[in-house]
Amino acid sequence: MTDRNDPSRRDFLASSMKAAAVAGMVTAAGCAAADRKGPTIAVSAGPTPRRIGADGQIRFGLIGIGGRGQGLLDVLLKQKNISIKALADLDPNNRKAVIEKVKAATGESIDVYTEPDDYKNKLLARDDIDAVLSATPCWLHGPVYLACFAAGKHFYGEKPMCIEANEADALVEAQKKNPQVVGQIGFQRRASKLYAEGIKRIKEGEFGEMIDGRAAWNNNWGPIGRPSEGARIWLGRRKLSGDWMLEQACHSWDVINWVAGEMPVAASGVGRRDVFKDMDPQRDVTDYYIAHIVYKCGLNVDFEHSWICPHKDKEQFTGVFERFAGTKGGITFGDGWMYWRDPSMEPEQIKVDDGDHTVRAIEAFLNSVRTGAPNVSTVETGRLATYTGLLVRKAVDERRWVKIEELL
Repeated sequence: MTDRNDPSRRDFLASSMKAAAVAGMVTAAGCAAADRKGPTIAVSAGPTPRRIGADGQIRFGLIGIGGRGQGLLDVLLKQKNISIKALADLDPNNRKAVIEKVKAATGESIDVYTEPDDYKNKLLARDDIDAVLSATPCWLHGPVYLACFAAGKHFYGEKPMCIEANEADALVEAQKKNPQVVGQIGFQRRASKLYAEGIKRIKEGEFGEMIDGRAAWNNNWGPIGRPSEGARIWLGRRKLSGDWMLEQACHSWDVINWVAGEMPVAASGVGRRDVFKDMDPQRDVTDYYIAHIVYKCGLNVDFEHSWICPHKDKEQFTGVFERFAGTKGGITFGDGWMYWRDPSMEPEQIKVDDGDHTVRAIEAFLNSVRTGAPNVSTVETGRLATYTGLLVRKAVDERRWVKIEELL
């Protein structure tokens, strides 16, 4: 994808250490909020959540429970010692479905809130709610999660954590001021035993110095977010979804950043936002792009993201994957196969009882709330993914190398 002899790339690499020094300011360790593309968001300490205990009941409020949210709710309702107290959702169809699910699973009748600010002014103000499950459209993620911190409520919130840099900084600051609140972001791979074991082996040097990363998120089941889909049209609007670099590719950014242990130094990319204009003239998301991402540690990643894959393609065009190779070998995530440069060594597969990643993630969240166990997917990792998505989006928009310091 990238011409290795391109002068602009050579110039970039010559100055990458300077950019890396700036990138180091925004690692998982966090930093104080500062102006980005929006004003600094003030955050404060909220009330301390009540102690629940290893076998205690967790009382939930639900915010924005549509298609994905109802899938999460199905998992939650199968867990022990769970009570659902209230729902805030603007869609009557969502409300009806959730009421029926909760009644069938628990016998409980729940309180329902229907106005835009009810989640904050009514649901989060209740004393009988310990935690929140939320899967609103992307543009509401940041405001909802900030409101949860301010109310002292634990939350499991869908990805991306947010779609604005100032919101990402504010959420990290809010977590610092509310350390007892478990704010888990829905990057399910963080709860995967396979991913954890594979990345552990990378960190221990089993594959040598990591040099090459290749990842993709290629779809043949879209495009989604068309006018015919009604309320889901927001998926075709960048202002509401953040574009695919944030709404969908954030899963990949999280894994790549996990492997690198840091934020990228810079990225380049190209793409198209006009592929499906015949279906929807107002559609402005990038339905095809490729990007190259560089890290201070020496890892270089090529990424492709497409909604133009042919149907019934027998996975020749489609697929979601992350692969990494170093001086001694490489690993393919998803199936856990490891390969070696030493020809005398046979390929090896990581074999673990991985289960459903969403189930694992919900179980990990409940365990953290009850016992104080480490959060598997923190707002700090959420911020790294958001910044990576914003970096790639800017690079694709402007068709050039963009350094991370341009976002700081």
